[in-house]
This record gives sequence, C-alpha cells and structure tokens, in this order.
Amino acid sequence: MAKTNQRLALQIVIGLLAIIPLFVGLQGIFRGPNMLAEGYNYPLSVDSHFRYLSGLPVAIGLLLLRSLPTIDRDASDLRRVSLLIFIGGLGRLWGLITLGFDISTMVATLAELFLFPFLCLWQYQVQKSNVRS
Repeated sequence: MAKTNQRLALQIVIGLLAIIPLFVGLQGIFRGPNMLAEGYNYPLSVDSHFRYLSGLPVAIGLLLLRSLPTIDRDASDLRRVSLLIFIGGLGRLWGLITLGFDISTMVATLAELFLFPFLCLWQYQVQKSNVRS
C-alpha cells in the first residue's frame, strides 16, 4: 500500500509541476517578450527568438507528463528534464551572481537546482521499492 501511495504522490507532484513550464511556455509563445515587460517595441529578431525558446518549457512540461504512467519503472524522461532544468538553474544562478539578487529569481533558482534532483532521488526510491515487491 505504501508503494502505491508513494507512486501516486510522486505522480501528483510531477503532474502539478508540469503545469508550470507548460503555462509559462505557452504564455511566451502567444505573448512573446511582452509577457515580461509590456510596452516595449521589441525587434522582430528578439520576439522570434523569445517565442522559439518558449517552446522549450512546453516540451519540458510534455515530457514530464509523458513520464507519469511509468514513473515507478522508468525515469529517463524525468532525468533528462531534470538535467535541462538544472543547467538552466546554473545559468540563472550566474545571472544572480553577476547582476544582483531578486527574491523571485532566487526562489526559482533554488527550485531548479534542488527540487528536480530531489525528485530524481524520490523516483529512484519508488522504483527501488517497486523492484523489491
């Protein structure tokens, strides 16, 4: 029973976390850089690049959702996504160090650097308990 509860809890947490990159990515695709700061007349190249890069969080969210049905047996999507998010967190950390600290950016950075590696460890524990039984 505990195995099922752990698996379900992990699925719920990952499913809820998948909503964030899906939402943010779709906002970036549909609103462009104006989602960050309204009123600027961004050059077409900046707008295009921003919308292109906004597709990456959408893909991350979809990969997280794809991992849910087999999360107790296969963590390949979760681990790949976690690596992408961790590397992005390192980039964000570099920005905090070089440009200054902001509380919302700091919270996001901590989540990227620690939450997803923790989820990988949790998934490993769920998978290990699944193999034992």
